[in-house]
Amino acid sequence: MILTGRKKRILEAIIVNYIATAEPVGSRTLAKNYDFGVSPATIRNEMADLEDMGYLEQPHTSAGRVPSDKGYRAYVNELLINRHMMSHTDDPMYLNALGIGGIDKLLRETLKIVSDLTEYTSIALTPHVARSTIMQVELLRFNESALVVVLVTNAGTINDNIIKLTKTISAKEVDILNLSLNRILKGHNVEEIDEKMIEELQTCVDLPFDVRGIVNVIKNLLMSEADTEVLVEGKTNFFNFPEYHDVDRIKTILSFIEDTELILQSLGSVSDDDINISIGSENNVEEVKDCSIITISYNIKGKHAGTISIIGPKRMRYEKAIDIMDEVGPRLNRILTDYLFGK
Repeated sequence: MILTGRKKRILEAIIVNYIATAEPVGSRTLAKNYDFGVSPATIRNEMADLEDMGYLEQPHTSAGRVPSDKGYRAYVNELLINRHMMSHTDDPMYLNALGIGGIDKLLRETLKIVSDLTEYTSIALTPHVARSTIMQVELLRFNESALVVVLVTNAGTINDNIIKLTKTISAKEVDILNLSLNRILKGHNVEEIDEKMIEELQTCVDLPFDVRGIVNVIKNLLMSEADTEVLVEGKTNFFNFPEYHDVDRIKTILSFIEDTELILQSLGSVSDDDINISIGSENNVEEVKDCSIITISYNIKGKHAGTISIIGPKRMRYEKAIDIMDEVGPRLNRILTDYLFGK
C-alpha cells in the first residue's frame, strides 16, 4: 500500500468493513470499532483526504465512504507483497489425482471446489485435448542420433518436431519403430496413450533407449493444437451479493458468463505463472467493470495449458481468495503432468 501511517490503517479498516457489510463506512463506525487514538472528527478529516487522493468514494445517498478501484488496488498490492506471511486457508483443497473422466472431469471438479470455497463464480480456460487424435506418425532420420517426428491428426493438422536421442538409431530401426507407433497409437488422443502402450512399444522395438521420450514429443504435438474450451461453475453465486440485486447489473454479469467470446477476450491473455488480479476499471471488458477477477495459470510439463479464474464483486474477500487460488495452479500442474507424462 503506497500510503503509510494512520491513513493506511484507516483505508484498510474501511475496506475490511465494506467487504464484510456491503455498507458505506462512516467515521463513527471506525472510531467505535478501531483504536486509532484520535477523535471521530480527525478520522473524518483523514477520510476526506483519502477521498481527495482517489482511494475512497462517497455514494450520494450516504455520509459514509466506500473503496474506489484505486483503494482496492492499494489494499490488494499490500496483500501480494506480504503473501509469504499469510496463513493458508483451513478449507481443504480436494485435488489429489485423476480418475475416470480424465482432464475434463478434473477441471470441472476443481471449478466446483474453488467456487464452493470462495463463494464466487469460477471459470476455466482449458485446451480440449481429447478432440485431437493421431492419424499418422512418421519418424524421419535427421541424423544417426536425431529424428524428425511428423504427426498428422484427425483435424488435418501436421506438426513436426526434432528429437535428440541418447543413442544412435539405424534406418531399419526407424522403419520398425514407425510401424509399431502407427499400429499402437493410431486413432488415440493424448489422454488415451497410457503406460501399457508405452511398454508394448518398448517390447516391439529392440532399441537401446527408452521410447518414452518419443511418445512424450508426440503428446506435446497433440496438445499444441488443442482448442480452448470455457468451463463455468457457480453461475448463480452473484445472486448472493446485495450489489447484484439490481436487475440490470445481474443481467449484465450473466450475459458475460454466457458469452464465450467475451470470456476469452477478458481472460485469454493471462499466461504467466503468477497470480493475476484485475479490479473494476482495470478489466478490459465493459460487462465486468464492476467486478474483480483473480486468475491463476496452470501448465502441463512446464507448458502453459490454461487458466482458472474466479469472478465476483469488487467487494471481494481478497485475502482468502488469493490464498485459495495460490494453491490451485501448482496442484493442477503436478496432477496433470503426472497423469499425461508419468511421475
